[in-house]
Amino acid sequence: MYQREERNFTKTTLKERGWSDDLIEQLLPPPMVCRNPYYRKLNMYLWKEYDVLKAERNSEFTAHLKRRSVHQKRAQAAVRTKNRKMQERLSDAIARIRVEEVDYAQVVDDAVDAKQKWYDITGQYDRNVRSADLKTIERWTVNYIRHNLTTYDSFLYSAKGKTGISFAYPLYRKAVLEKIAEVYPWLYGECMRQMEYCAPIGAEPLTGNHSMPVPDGKPAEENAVTAEAVSV
Repeated sequence: MYQREERNFTKTTLKERGWSDDLIEQLLPPPMVCRNPYYRKLNMYLWKEYDVLKAERNSEFTAHLKRRSVHQKRAQAAVRTKNRKMQERLSDAIARIRVEEVDYAQVVDDAVDAKQKWYDITGQYDRNVRSADLKTIERWTVNYIRHNLTTYDSFLYSAKGKTGISFAYPLYRKAVLEKIAEVYPWLYGECMRQMEYCAPIGAEPLTGNHSMPVPDGKPAEENAVTAEAVSV
């Protein structure tokens, strides 16, 4: 007659079944020590299935599972509450986004100058803004506006470390980029390019429709940064 070979459980498997370190020590016999087939320098500790299943019928273990279940439900409820608060905070922040409008040539000059200073400060003395093409300058300009002429950094600072920020951040960044495209329509193309990397997979904006219309019939050459706008 076929007899099933008894399995052994690793500590990882025990944790998945709800065991804590204290209960493992209290309710189970010492583990078998075996050579780890994956890491030769580390031993593998195994508990017999029979001992584990027997211990799991112990009233102390079942009581532990009940307490653990209650704790998990409370923790999940707390996370849901914090996520809801972050969604409310995000909706309010999006409604309050402000983008300062600066003269076309001036904002490009400021962005290019800031980039050169960053090269110098970080010791990249071989890098020079004079070698940048127009697409690169547009990217620098959008980034400069986002960090210096909007509410972007203040929101990130206030929400740093909060539950839900990993979901809220890309949505807020997308909304800021859309607002930049409204105020600076000649940067629409670069804003749209950066927005492709913003929203989480499957996520929808939390406050209305943030899709940006294409600037009214302006030819591409009128919406691009021109060399004359850059003083280097």
